[in-house]
Amino acid sequence: MRMQWTKLKTIIGACDCRDDKFLSLINDNGVILNANANMKRKLKFADPKKSEINFFDLLHPVNLDEFKQALHHSSENNRIASAEIFIKNGYFLPMKWEISELDNGTDDKTYLCIGHKIVDDKRLKKFTDLGGKNYQLIVEGLNAGVLFQDKEGEIISVNHKTAEIFDTSLEKLYLLENLPKLWNTLWTVNSEDGDPILFEDTPFMKAITTGTTQTEVLVVTLRNGESKWLHFSSQPLFEGTSNNAYAVVSNILDLTYEKKLIGKVREGKAVFRSFLDHTPNLAWVVDEDANLVFASKSFYDYLHIDEKKAQKNKITDLVPAAVASALFDKHVEVLETGLAAELIEKVKLVDGTDFIFHVNIFPIPIVTGKKLLGGQAVNMADKFATEQKLREVNERLLLLTRTTSDCIWEWDMQTGHIFRNDALMDMVGYQHDNPKGLSWWLRRIHPEDRNRISDKVKFSTEKNLQSWEDEYRFKCADGTYKHMRDRGYIVYENGLPVKMIGSLQDVTNLKDLESKLMEEKLERQQELSETVIQAQERERTHIGHELHDNVNQILSSAKLFIETINTTGKDDIKLKAKGVEYISLAIEEIRKLSKELAVPQLKEKGLVASIETLIEDVHFSNALKVKFTHDSENDLISQGKKVTLFRILQEQMKNILKHSHAKNAEIFLQVKENNVQLVVKDDGVGFDSKITHRGIGLSNIHERTRFYNGSVEIQTAPGKGCCLIASIPTF
Repeated sequence: MRMQWTKLKTIIGACDCRDDKFLSLINDNGVILNANANMKRKLKFADPKKSEINFFDLLHPVNLDEFKQALHHSSENNRIASAEIFIKNGYFLPMKWEISELDNGTDDKTYLCIGHKIVDDKRLKKFTDLGGKNYQLIVEGLNAGVLFQDKEGEIISVNHKTAEIFDTSLEKLYLLENLPKLWNTLWTVNSEDGDPILFEDTPFMKAITTGTTQTEVLVVTLRNGESKWLHFSSQPLFEGTSNNAYAVVSNILDLTYEKKLIGKVREGKAVFRSFLDHTPNLAWVVDEDANLVFASKSFYDYLHIDEKKAQKNKITDLVPAAVASALFDKHVEVLETGLAAELIEKVKLVDGTDFIFHVNIFPIPIVTGKKLLGGQAVNMADKFATEQKLREVNERLLLLTRTTSDCIWEWDMQTGHIFRNDALMDMVGYQHDNPKGLSWWLRRIHPEDRNRISDKVKFSTEKNLQSWEDEYRFKCADGTYKHMRDRGYIVYENGLPVKMIGSLQDVTNLKDLESKLMEEKLERQQELSETVIQAQERERTHIGHELHDNVNQILSSAKLFIETINTTGKDDIKLKAKGVEYISLAIEEIRKLSKELAVPQLKEKGLVASIETLIEDVHFSNALKVKFTHDSENDLISQGKKVTLFRILQEQMKNILKHSHAKNAEIFLQVKENNVQLVVKDDGVGFDSKITHRGIGLSNIHERTRFYNGSVEIQTAPGKGCCLIASIPTF
């Protein structure tokens, strides 16, 4: 990351007084152009402006190339590069440096180097004592990890190789504290036998307690899950003539690669032995003198040979004389040319039985010792007989598939070959020009059906089912999709699926018919529902008119009669006034109810005007303030949808007035993306929609919206008010 030259003095000045940062400017050749006071004081060198000092001379030689690579990396990638290196401070002290190239406006490259020590003050004295005596071991121990610990097991010093072995950095290792606790609780360390190793049982802690060198291989699981085999050789350190160790140094070798190689060799031997024991073919290995070295169990069983007696005998003495000569000639040919050879040999046994063997002989690469040859003989007699029967069966199957109109397919699961008869290929419109395998067929199944069919076939074979059946859409040669009903029957051999035979049926017309019937059914249901709603609205209107025209008239007459009654006593006057008051309340309630029940005059007034009238009634009877925002009247909305939207608004306003304790409400009516959207918001108490039971009011809102294939969304939470969003398609 390049930094402007003008910012340089500010950076150095800000850090100059600190005692934990080393700052220096160097050029491409390592010459120090400037350094802060802390660096000059701690590293004890003169002012770079007065005498030339090279930063590279302060580094330990083993770190020089690494530091130069960091400079190059910073310049090439225009970013900060870091390096953990040992720098000379009376002795070599480990530090971490961050390097960034400066933009000084010239072609000369200049770098800002910021360093800090990675050994804390707590262990610095111990590190200093060890560094004076053992710094070469710490710095130059490149081929093995070096770890210095005090008698409590805490880290004093480590080298780069140790950090590399544990897949970390020097800085992170030096930050570790309370190593015993970390070892026994967070880290996974075992012996080669898999037993957990406690901290006190480690070779370095046993070296401290016993005063003798301890060696052991530990299996350490790193943070990335990788396991490493590490050989620890721990030696105690003594001061003067004292018999008590004050520290311990461990030499750590990473044996992981060697252990894995040994494991692979063992695994290879086991696989080879298992192959020889289980292969049904005759297999053998001989040396350049044709002496038998290894052979398969089938080899010994078939030739009735005792395995122990056959070892080191010539193979030509063990096989039938009829093939001994041919085998010997082929062995000589492979030895001379170094190329594999094969032959087919027919053997007639004494009982007159014919056996046909396909023999392969090949060289086995070795480093030392006698040359080795491998051989394998496969009994082809049964195969030839089976192939003859298979040819006959295939001919019959081909004849049958050509004479039937059914769409038939067969999948050989061992070879991957799929046969499809002419009727099937004609149905999908493709030609028999090239072999078309399973992947070709799956790619043409509709993407929404493909995974389901693939999983079903896989599930059927894994569960050893006898058959499977499903329907899917298949893309034909003309680009159209046909609905297919596919049925497959699975053939097993020794518990393993080897073949699948099936038939395919085009059910597109049936699907189209089902779709049409479903559409007609939905239309009839919608017509029926609309008729029911219309009947309900007529009934509501009738009840509303009856309440207004008859019941209200009766109550009004009763009110007049009561008002004409002459009363003299105080109690009678009060009773008369209460009666008149209650009858007036009843008249008002019935007036409101009849108005709510009656179908709004949307044809004359329009939906917007009806909503405004409803808002006026709310303002007249309640302190709730309602704001109404709307688009222009949309004539494309049917009368039924307008009534539905008005009823939804009525229901929600009733809920707000009854339950919300709101002071303000907003209504939005707008056409948005081919939908009429009604939004009703309030600032009331809200509720928890996951807990609160949906009442009759909300159920009516959902039912009315669903009738027109619309949707309802309710956004609410306790104390957050409520927002109802109802959307109905315009068409």
